Amino acid sequence: MKETGYRLRGLAAALLALALGAGAVRAGDVPFMESFDNLSSGALISLNEWETLRNQDVQVQAAVKFAGAKAAIVATNAVMWNEFNDATITNVWIDFYARQPYSTNNTPPVITGSVAAAFYIDTAGALRVLSNDTWLTLSTTVPSNTWQRFTVNLDYKASRWSLFTADDVPNRLLTSVITNVPFASISTNSYFQAFRVKN
Repeated sequence: MKETGYRLRGLAAALLALALGAGAVRAGDVPFMESFDNLSSGALISLNEWETLRNQDVQVQAAVKFAGAKAAIVATNAVMWNEFNDATITNVWIDFYARQPYSTNNTPPVITGSVAAAFYIDTAGALRVLSNDTWLTLSTTVPSNTWQRFTVNLDYKASRWSLFTADDVPNRLLTSVITNVPFASISTNSYFQAFRVKN
């Protein structure tokens, strides 16, 4: 049973990196769900507490979407995030759909600050996950330019995370990709603080 979590639909990004960890945080509400359908088209910045580095980095639009009317598109070399602050939540589930082409190089994304979990898709479509401070290349691949469901479980008591996938059929049973992965930085990740997507 899921104790708490996110459900995000419609993230479109060329390179997907999930980074969960420390940062300046607000008192966010969990569980949180974002369909992007009720947000105004245009720049995502400051809508429903979403932030970006530059105003035009992430756009809410209707041309490319998974389900519903809209999705968010993350520009190249851009990042979007939403922050939370509830030290009582120790088991978090994050569920979202993303559509991304394969990366043009296999250089891992630069991840700064305190990070519990991160992953991305390389040039061959293989999932690469961050274990401690080491990137592991998994045998699991995902198709390019196809909506994919990703689910991440973060266990803050054990300082471990797990990754699951499913295809674009809504509510399809998840497949376990990797479980019990050590957090990238354990000492500063005692509870869930942020969800980030970097392209």
